[in-house]
Amino acid sequence: MKLIAAYHKGKEIAMISHLDIQRTLQRAFRRANLPLLYSNGFNPHPQFSFATAAATGMSSDCEWFDVELSQDVDPEEFMRRANAVMPQGMSISGAFVAPEPFGSLSAKLRAAQYRVSFLFEEPVSQEKLAEQLEGMLSGEIIIQKRTKGGIKPVDMRPYILRVSVEQVEGEQAALLVLGKLQADGGLRVDAFIDALLERLDAHGAYEIHRMNLYFAEDGLLPHLPAE
Repeated sequence: MKLIAAYHKGKEIAMISHLDIQRTLQRAFRRANLPLLYSNGFNPHPQFSFATAAATGMSSDCEWFDVELSQDVDPEEFMRRANAVMPQGMSISGAFVAPEPFGSLSAKLRAAQYRVSFLFEEPVSQEKLAEQLEGMLSGEIIIQKRTKGGIKPVDMRPYILRVSVEQVEGEQAALLVLGKLQADGGLRVDAFIDALLERLDAHGAYEIHRMNLYFAEDGLLPHLPAE
């Protein structure tokens, strides 16, 4: 059977790479004595895959993956057994049995929502932040992207669906960013934020938290809300 599940990646483990997250899940599932289905060949490995990778440094509430099991396991039992052995900062937040046929999560992926929290060195007014955002979103947002053919300029603007100022208070601020995210690419939130800071002529630190992943509407996975 195939289970579709989501895990939470807390701030405590935000700096762990996607590869290490994958290894952590494999170890946790083995410790929980879950009946993982392994591939054939000289180097058998558990059969599971991710909708997308959470970038190193990013926390998240909604990292979806699928896992193949050799025996039927109730989703609630799967979550209970897995969470009993998960490290601090990581937990399975939801699971359901995949219908047949289901396809791949990455092929269904459409967008993601992020909360970006800032701590500026000096206060930034809400008016200035909103004004600079409006100016950025009114035209191209060019970044230099590394590709197989070398570094080339890419316009990020088509990947940005919506940006709003959630709060501004002294040196602290927060933005909500909704961007396209698909198997063949999507919005690089860190590059967008770096461009915004340059435009603001502001200095400080920021944290990115992925709040939601959105998929093609199928009645099972989260999908983009109506405008």
